[in-house]
Amino acid sequence: MADHREVRIPIGKRSYRMQTKLDDDMLNKVVGIVNDIYGTIGDSGDQDSLLIMTCLQLAYNLEMVSGHLRSLDSKLDAIEPLKTARNREN
Repeated sequence: MADHREVRIPIGKRSYRMQTKLDDDMLNKVVGIVNDIYGTIGDSGDQDSLLIMTCLQLAYNLEMVSGHLRSLDSKLDAIEPLKTARNREN
């Protein structure tokens, strides 16, 4: 596993020094997602409030995606017996 390295992460109105094991590509993706959501919140309010709202939106998005994945998993579970039965017929 990679060693920790110090990086500067710009989010909203400030930059933060953090330790990370993420490579540049993954770090840029993650920071991009955070900044995209931060940008949809607006710029009214203090940085802490905006960061909390960003975290809440990220958690909401994660829960929505998890719900969709659970739904797809249930649908796949329902299809699997049909596929097995079909394979037996062939």
